[in-house]
Amino acid sequence: MSQPEGFVVEADKVCRLKRAIYGLHQSGRQRFLEMDNVLKDLNFLKLEWCDCVYMYKNKLILLLYVDDIILFAKNRKDLELGIDLLKRHFELKVLGKTKKLLGIEFMEVDGKLFIHQNSYIDKVCNLYSKFKFPISSLPIPKGQVLSKLDSLCTKPEVEEMSNLPYRNLLGSLAFIAGRTRSDVMYAVNLLSQFQSNPGIKHWQSLLKLLGYLQSTRNYRLDLSKLTNLNLKCYSDSDFAANRDDRVSIGGYILFLDETPISWRTFKQRCVSLSTMEAEYVTLGKKLVWIKNVLNNECLNLKDCLLYCDNQAAIGCSNSPFENQRTKHIDVKYHFLRNLVYDKVFELKYIQSKLNLADIFTKPMVKEQLMRFCMEIFQI
Repeated sequence: MSQPEGFVVEADKVCRLKRAIYGLHQSGRQRFLEMDNVLKDLNFLKLEWCDCVYMYKNKLILLLYVDDIILFAKNRKDLELGIDLLKRHFELKVLGKTKKLLGIEFMEVDGKLFIHQNSYIDKVCNLYSKFKFPISSLPIPKGQVLSKLDSLCTKPEVEEMSNLPYRNLLGSLAFIAGRTRSDVMYAVNLLSQFQSNPGIKHWQSLLKLLGYLQSTRNYRLDLSKLTNLNLKCYSDSDFAANRDDRVSIGGYILFLDETPISWRTFKQRCVSLSTMEAEYVTLGKKLVWIKNVLNNECLNLKDCLLYCDNQAAIGCSNSPFENQRTKHIDVKYHFLRNLVYDKVFELKYIQSKLNLADIFTKPMVKEQLMRFCMEIFQI
């Protein structure tokens, strides 16, 4: 490596590297700090609730991911202003409208904006085509039971499974589920619980999930269904669903008007003693964060609704009093009561068959799955 400026010892000599100077763990962090300092000097304001989102005078939004920058504005003039500001400090390659970003493809059709991962799904399917995965109509069949009892016990079985890329495939499917395919989130979460010691049954279920994604690769999310700026969240849980430790499974899906913007399936961190407790623990957290982010972006939200299919959980959240049946619930979960009392959002009851979060906590039959997909995706 050439000697850095200000440290020249005999001009014809060079430095010998003892390790690579690229790809260090701290490189991304250092780049972010440099970008952050430059953007602050340009009067960009970093949003309080989201570290990689900046705003310029309420007319330009900048998203930052390492060295990728996305700009949002209402008109071309403001976009060009943002580009000119950045060009003062960086060499930019302006690629025009965003068509592909971090494995997600953007598509405009008749004035509507869609996102999908067709190319990424095809890439994953081609990569694992040698395993001859079956085409499936469901992410995971209704009634199928998977547990740690299906994991491997004998040494030959462990050696056989060690040659199969269980974690690699699971990671690819988790990436798809978290970005554009909420319909496979529950199956991915369930299968991830066995990645430390997967069995043949788990591997076969993972291949069926890949086959389902291939058969539904054309599903797209419509980001254009925005007429009213209101947030609504569907929340659900499955009491003591895990066969190994009896921990409940929670899930939610969050909409901005009619556009899904966030979803998740997760194992709760505590063992619930009733369906009411399982539902109660699931409610509220993500909704608060999303609302704070949108308010930071100067969006005036009209309503903020949280739908739940358990009347007892709603009653517990609305009641300021404790009783013998709820005193044992950890204090940290009672923050929901304060949010309801402060009118941060409103709790509403919804029938279980209409609760869109049901798909994040349990397997569905084909009719239920199609009803969910018709509601969420452009098929």
